Amino acid sequence: MAVLFVTSILCIVSWALHATAVSVDCSVAPLSLSWSNITVSANGVAVTRGIELGIGIPNQIFSLRPSTTLNNTRIANVLDCVTQSNTSCVGGKGGVFDSSKSSTFVVSLKNRWNGSAADTEAATGAYVYFNDVIDFQANGTVLGYPLVQNSDLISGPEAGLPLGQNSSFLAAVTRAKVAPSSVWGLDAGDRSLSPRDGKLVVGGYDASRIAEKLTTFPLGTWTNQQPCPLQVTVSEILYSATDGFNYSLFQTASDGVTGCIEPQQQRFTFLPSMVKRFASLTAYNSSYPGLVFPTDFRPSGTLQIKLDNGYTTTIPNDHLFTPKRGSDQNGQYVVTNSSILETGIAYNVDDADADVQLILGGLFLTYNYLVVDYDNNEFQMAPTVQGDQGSGAEIATVCKPTPSTTGPVSRQTHTSGTDGTSRAAAIGGGTVGGVVGLAAIAASWYFLARKRRRGRQREDQKRAQQDLSTTTCPELFSDDRRPSELALTTAPTLYEMPDRNDEKQLPSVPTASSN
Repeated sequence: MAVLFVTSILCIVSWALHATAVSVDCSVAPLSLSWSNITVSANGVAVTRGIELGIGIPNQIFSLRPSTTLNNTRIANVLDCVTQSNTSCVGGKGGVFDSSKSSTFVVSLKNRWNGSAADTEAATGAYVYFNDVIDFQANGTVLGYPLVQNSDLISGPEAGLPLGQNSSFLAAVTRAKVAPSSVWGLDAGDRSLSPRDGKLVVGGYDASRIAEKLTTFPLGTWTNQQPCPLQVTVSEILYSATDGFNYSLFQTASDGVTGCIEPQQQRFTFLPSMVKRFASLTAYNSSYPGLVFPTDFRPSGTLQIKLDNGYTTTIPNDHLFTPKRGSDQNGQYVVTNSSILETGIAYNVDDADADVQLILGGLFLTYNYLVVDYDNNEFQMAPTVQGDQGSGAEIATVCKPTPSTTGPVSRQTHTSGTDGTSRAAAIGGGTVGGVVGLAAIAASWYFLARKRRRGRQREDQKRAQQDLSTTTCPELFSDDRRPSELALTTAPTLYEMPDRNDEKQLPSVPTASSN
């Protein structure tokens, strides 16, 4: 009975959120989530850099990197690490989920699950579609939130916080009135030797991080060759050496190469011909594995990336070349070899240009602030204000008063010194409005009555387990507006998530997955 009751409440909440999908409340403050170092193991050892989520009751902690090529929240299975005590594994995956430890875990049939269009599944993977309670740092709670438990012992699970065009995360937080709109702003922070936390804002953006006027770009068309929504045309990539010359990484004159802006991976992925040119310009010794250099032979240049509209980004030398880092035995991201410098460019010279997707990853976003508005089919970029901000964030709300309104967008600015402190009480008390109130009343009634029926508890639970297999939640998120998701595929101690996708391209996927 206890399990069935929780299932019913989660389904009621999911149904209510679906029923109120068209409502817009511009009085709700944007959801502000820190991108920082998060402890993800129960023993307090494994630390991962990402956006913190608490899943289930009691909370199991995750630290996920945002991804524009995911539409559903994917998390790793505890069995991938065998146990929670395998801290190196747990830290590398950004946390692992043990469904047996969550009292609110409700599994679902794939075709009845209330998430967005199902993500492409790897042939070697195992996927469990379910719903559970999710807490967003200090800023809100959503019941019946759709999740995917992804286990792949061969290629590894693909965990991430979905920011794709059909994101169930964006749909859930707006319909639950945790955020005023699905517009999101992203400051990727800085993962160099002088790290800085980033911030994801849903329903607005952090105006204090925007150094210049925002430049608008149209959303790209999702294809097998360009499987990403944030597309730009790269017209030139220059390596600026200390001899005063700028050397192009393009071998021949070109109209430009289409690239994807993707925060899930940290490094740049350039075409193999560009990487070969870069290796030649920096006197790279191919006897070293990957694009690394001895510290005593540090290249002295910088990298300049120009887009076809003139938008230009410069990556300074101290960010382009950094001491070699990786996960230690505790899953913490540390300097593993201070005598070697690694480059912020994936080494892929053995591949063909036609098989590689150019990707501008987290290193590019360290210097560029993103504002994405899928409803208007556009995104914007501006140079990011660097360094710490003692005065706090200036969160601007982006929200249309009603979904049918075509008038100006409402923009309001809120200033707060720390994340969540100025709005945690309001969000915590009204996260899902009347739905949570209904759930709370029902829960109070249930647990009061439960005390009077302790003698029948075991029998009820047995019957509930039999009933659970036929209990499902109604569909919550419509998939007819946006395309289905296509998969991606003595030094200071740093605590950050190792980048699993540094040397991976975005793979092509079947065109039939769009709907």
